[in-house]
Amino acid sequence: MLELFQLEQLVAFAKYGTLSKAAEELHMSQPTLTRAMQKLESEFDVPLFRRSRNRLEFNETGKLAADYAGKILDQTQDMLSLVRSFDRANRTLSIGACAPMPMLLFVQDATRLYPNMAITSELKKNEMLESGIKDGTYQIIILPYKPEIESVCCRECGTESLSFALPMNHPLAGSKGLHMQDLDGENMLLYSDIGFWHELHKQKMPHSRFLVQSERFAFDELVQSSVLPSFISDVIIRLMGKPENRVVVPILDPEASVTYYAVCLKENMKKFHCLF
Repeated sequence: MLELFQLEQLVAFAKYGTLSKAAEELHMSQPTLTRAMQKLESEFDVPLFRRSRNRLEFNETGKLAADYAGKILDQTQDMLSLVRSFDRANRTLSIGACAPMPMLLFVQDATRLYPNMAITSELKKNEMLESGIKDGTYQIIILPYKPEIESVCCRECGTESLSFALPMNHPLAGSKGLHMQDLDGENMLLYSDIGFWHELHKQKMPHSRFLVQSERFAFDELVQSSVLPSFISDVIIRLMGKPENRVVVPILDPEASVTYYAVCLKENMKKFHCLF
């Protein structure tokens, strides 16, 4: 019975042309490879080589054997990759989300319901999420709208509404509610990892300058000590409480309140029915 390592030796000899070079690439001695070629020839029970005093080369049968050996090794590698990918897909739940808060809550649910699976998650733009659910990059995505994709199922998985977190002495701190244009032009603190909300700030407050922070701790410290307005959502308030020395004023723009939808392919609904 032929072994894969024998086929690798056969392919190496075909590739490098000499026993010395093939042995070097295979990290074995030339005499050992010579004996391996002799054993391989006996396994086939047909001549594979033309031998001269100082040279060994394939005959036509040997060339055919080496060609098939290369194809078998390629197919073996494909098989290994496919099996490993299949196993990884069965043990991994990849979640793509449009915003951090619904992703956090959904990952918590998934971790509780599927303790034996590895949960991965990342923030991406909506169009990339829709593409990712179609091509298998994600098993579940979270969007701020119902996608028009026939092959998916979706369910509501929460809501989120933005507010301004204003310093106590801000001129508008006593307001019952504000539109985003009411603060357009003011300098604002902004956390970087907020997903699709970035586009809303750009659209509604084009004249404002944002001091963007990528570290959550640094951002929270600035909110506590700075006189600059910032944003906060009802989900963050529910999980972490209101920031001290700030007045929370709801944002009245309809775009500042969204309903999130968890989305997966219909073919995966049986597997992830606990989340749906």
